[in-house]
Amino acid sequence: MEFEELEAQVESFRMERAGKQYPPGFQLFDSWTATEDDLAAVEAVLRTQLPSKYKRFMQIFGGGVFSFVELLPARSPDGRSEDLVSVNTGTFAVPNFVSVAPVGTGDWWGFVSEDGFCGEQVSFLDHETGAVQLDASDFYEFVSSKGLRAGR
Repeated sequence: MEFEELEAQVESFRMERAGKQYPPGFQLFDSWTATEDDLAAVEAVLRTQLPSKYKRFMQIFGGGVFSFVELLPARSPDGRSEDLVSVNTGTFAVPNFVSVAPVGTGDWWGFVSEDGFCGEQVSFLDHETGAVQLDASDFYEFVSSKGLRAGR
């Protein structure tokens, strides 16, 4: 999927929900965007290059809530929340896997990293077995299917 297609899906999604009533404090999107410097700092700490589509998404849309999926911000907006570095260097970090979105069950979606480069594909990591399974061909497809629930 190309960025322009995702952007059109996001705009359509927003227009479909314009004017709908949601509970107080609820929002469909956060916007904890990342700068090139933020992403470069994450890559340096994690010692891996993040996929280009993921980096563009984080600079335009950012982490936090993206409708039906939550995305880790590159850097915690309040200094206390989880972010890419804290999750991927902490106790539960998984070698050769960069977690970018919690599933909500202890499992993660993220990128397989080999030789200092993350693949474009988004995979599902089962925290109990350590099994990694391909979920989406790229990050735009992932946020489209999980966040916007396009194609359902």
